[in-house]
Amino acid sequence: MALDKDSSDWINKSPATEPLFTDDGADLNNALDPTLEFPTYTRYAVVASCFVIQGLSCGLVHSWGVQQEYLAANVYVDEASKIKTLSYIGTLMYFSLYLWGMLAGWLAEVWSYRKLCFVGIVIMAIGQLLASFCKEPWQLCLTEGMVFGLGIGLVFSPTSTAPARWFTKRRGLATGIAVAGVGVGGLVIAPLTEFLVRQTSVEWSLRISAIYIIVLGSIACYFVRVPFQDKTRTLRNFDWHAFGDWRFAIHAWMVFFVTAAYIVPYTFLPEFWVDNGISSQTASVLIAVANVASSVGRVATGFAADYIGVLNSLVLCLAIASVSCFVLWPFATGIGVGVVMGLCYGFTAGGYWSLAPLAAGKLFGVDKLASNAGIFYTVSAVGAWLGGPAAGAILSGPGHGTNFSGMSAYVGALWLAALVLAMVNRSLLSKRILAKI
Repeated sequence: MALDKDSSDWINKSPATEPLFTDDGADLNNALDPTLEFPTYTRYAVVASCFVIQGLSCGLVHSWGVQQEYLAANVYVDEASKIKTLSYIGTLMYFSLYLWGMLAGWLAEVWSYRKLCFVGIVIMAIGQLLASFCKEPWQLCLTEGMVFGLGIGLVFSPTSTAPARWFTKRRGLATGIAVAGVGVGGLVIAPLTEFLVRQTSVEWSLRISAIYIIVLGSIACYFVRVPFQDKTRTLRNFDWHAFGDWRFAIHAWMVFFVTAAYIVPYTFLPEFWVDNGISSQTASVLIAVANVASSVGRVATGFAADYIGVLNSLVLCLAIASVSCFVLWPFATGIGVGVVMGLCYGFTAGGYWSLAPLAAGKLFGVDKLASNAGIFYTVSAVGAWLGGPAAGAILSGPGHGTNFSGMSAYVGALWLAALVLAMVNRSLLSKRILAKI
């Protein structure tokens, strides 16, 4: 595989005779740095396009709550079973976001990042359009939850990993900016969805979203590409060697614990604050603070990774997230500590999503980053599916939904377990505390 002089410790070296090509089929065997074959603006266009696609996909996931609340309050009033079915849709979208990671990463590497993202964008638009004609919640589960979920699952892994293929010195910052689209998309699309629902209807808000998905997404997809691609890899020769590396297993378990913990505070902190006398409006503001901190954290931790090391940054993020849940959450019963909790947790938990693909690249090489990161995203689906219900079961025990101490300890323990595993993998690369790893 072609290498540049700054990336020898990140990229798995391949024989010089290995045929490498760009997405357009140009031979890069003799190129020292294949990114030099492209105009300078190309790498920045890749980051911007990934930012847009991440914002469209995850922003719509975050905005579903607006439509769900309207349907529950105005359409399915006093129909408890249908309201319960509505609650599954957000979980299905979140689950699907990660479930298809392994398939998406593999297809991106053996086929095309650009074409795969375009297919995902089309499926997302179709899912929204089909959902606009649904009359029953179970139909929304199929269209919004599964069809739209498949679309976002196909674009998430390629757009999370493509920027890392274009940068060496600023790889962390580039990845952080791209995945910050998740938070920014939520901040933009949620109010837009609220406006559309109130001014038109849920059905037309879905149809309009299908239009801007296909328009903005198609433009962004044109710029998603990687500087080189191994055309010797096909759908028939998937590389299973990573599964024999015990560092891979350690990293996979770390990913599982993080995703089991990640969404729980965002889901249950508003209820916690309301139970402690904070108004629902103020609780919404506090969650918004956490979301803003998450967007900032994605960029800042990526930037920090370029200077102090990816795994060092990952260890710090996991440590602070764990402390936030163990120490801050139980005492965040007022607005002051609530703001601190939102800032600390949002910043570090959001930062993890910048560092996750970078850590996979550091440990296993960037030439197979999409497929390796995709495997970890599929593992994330299991954690996302199990983590929330387990937290809910803990809450429904002692205190009957009002004692959150067990839940905060549970989430803190998950982050702590992930921290220990991250430290193990870091120590395997270097036992020196101050080493840039």
